[in-house]
Amino acid sequence: MKTQSISSYMLANSTRNILAKAQADLIKAKEEATTGFVSDTGLALGSRTGQSISLRKEYDRLTVLTETNNLIGQRMTTSQNALGNLVKNATDFLGTVTALRGSADGHSVAADKAKSGLQTTTGLANTNYNGEYVFAGVNTDVQPMDDYYAAGNPARAAIQTAFQTQFGFPMNDPQVKNITADQMKTFLDTTMTAQFSAGSWSNNWSSASDTLVKSRIAPTELAETSVSANNAGFRQLAMSYTMVAELGNIGLSQGAFDAVMDKAISTTSQSVSSLTSAQSFLGDAQARTKDATDRLTVQIKVLNSSVLDLEAVDPYEAANRVTALTTQIEASYALTVKLQSLSLLNYLK
Repeated sequence: MKTQSISSYMLANSTRNILAKAQADLIKAKEEATTGFVSDTGLALGSRTGQSISLRKEYDRLTVLTETNNLIGQRMTTSQNALGNLVKNATDFLGTVTALRGSADGHSVAADKAKSGLQTTTGLANTNYNGEYVFAGVNTDVQPMDDYYAAGNPARAAIQTAFQTQFGFPMNDPQVKNITADQMKTFLDTTMTAQFSAGSWSNNWSSASDTLVKSRIAPTELAETSVSANNAGFRQLAMSYTMVAELGNIGLSQGAFDAVMDKAISTTSQSVSSLTSAQSFLGDAQARTKDATDRLTVQIKVLNSSVLDLEAVDPYEAANRVTALTTQIEASYALTVKLQSLSLLNYLK
């Protein structure tokens, strides 16, 4: 009969193997206890791994969309605030020019108010959110409007040239006092108005694009989520401010001055209407984006639940495994120490 011998080396080697496996299992158990998900999806799910991967990809895609929608919503809120300020300023200016019409002492007041309004409008048109100009259309990296009063500004040069061409002398010529109300009205209705047509605006005033930003707010839904500084409201308001700023205090007769005020009242009223329409347009886009985000949130919850059904682990069971494996490893270390202390000399004493 053969006898089987067990050496201390074999016992120690076996303990090391058990210890290595227990340590590997402990790492997985700790990960599962911490994350709440299986450590090795392929091993745990087998043939259902592909389903889990698809669910996670869709979950990540919809999550990115909701995060993008939040940024889009904040950008539109910034745009709405700027449009609201434009409307408020235009309404205030409308009250000013209406009150000053017929006033012989209000010429300088009107001009100063208009100059301030034009500069404020330029600043609001250049509103920036998260590094993008919100009224630039798709040219989000380009500032829509330059300072009208900066040296060499093409818009101001074009208007001053148009005036001189129309009347035969510059705005600072004393002859301006001879311009009649009808002559001024003709100039404002034709030459001045032409300076704020879509073509002239793009050439001399605005670097914005007519093409609005389109955003994907849902997997199958696109929405225009911006307003361009080329919108009629911006052009009409700039025209009102510019005509009063340039012509209000150059020495016009009262009749010609009142003609300027009449035109300013008309264009400012039009700009308020146009800008309010732009607010409504943007409001519809905001509502669509919010609705899309709400739907995405529901879908994300369903996807998350489906992933949990496939990959989630029982946190109590995972914690118990961590405890059990820790105990096993500690016992293995203790046994290893005992085995290492075994020696043939212990049996020869």
